[in-house]
Amino acid sequence: MTDLVTERILVPGNNDIRQLFIVFLDDIRQKENLDVLVEQICKSFENAAVVAVCHYAVHACKPDSWEGKLLQGLVLSEQEIAQMVAESHEKYLALVNSKQQEFGLAPEATALIGVNYAGSVVLELSKLETIQAGRIITFGARYASLPESLSLEQTIHLLHADEDEKVKIHFASDTHAHISKIQGDATVDIANKTKNSLDPVLSKRMIERLLTCVPLRYWRDAEGGERELRETGPSGDDTIH
Repeated sequence: MTDLVTERILVPGNNDIRQLFIVFLDDIRQKENLDVLVEQICKSFENAAVVAVCHYAVHACKPDSWEGKLLQGLVLSEQEIAQMVAESHEKYLALVNSKQQEFGLAPEATALIGVNYAGSVVLELSKLETIQAGRIITFGARYASLPESLSLEQTIHLLHADEDEKVKIHFASDTHAHISKIQGDATVDIANKTKNSLDPVLSKRMIERLLTCVPLRYWRDAEGGERELRETGPSGDDTIH
């Protein structure tokens, strides 16, 4: 059995809340890097509320189940990731909707962040017909199964360490290419010679993306609608040395 535990909630001192960041992680041993991420968000978005949630495996009947492996910090197989997503996405959705209602904010003012396997569940929410967030950000994550289509009302930011042991680096570039193919909106950033995808260098890159990346839908609206699809992939600018 697993549970979502809210580790912390930070709100602006003036209570003028205009944005909501919800961070999902599956390993509280990432606390130090989580602290850096939360600090960078609060510094860059002064009117944002930040909610950090840990997906705890509170009980595992079988040590070799996905719950047991999550509890031990072990690598999950493709099938185990799919099981985790199938059994968890409704809990994530309920928490997101609850926090949006609590702070009185719409999905367009919401950013969902998922780390490693928690990121797989967050990515599953991007497939819903009704968008849950304007920005979906993952660190070292992958889809359990690639989407057939995605709404342009959301932008997905994929951040990944090239030596991440839980989710191999090729999932980031493959996912970005697939999203481009189905005409979704995504960016990808890869940190070289880095093992932990929640490394502060990638947290900093996330902030840069949020502050500078104009959603694709705005470009298309400005151009008057559809345009020719151009195949894209990670470029030199997407790699952090």
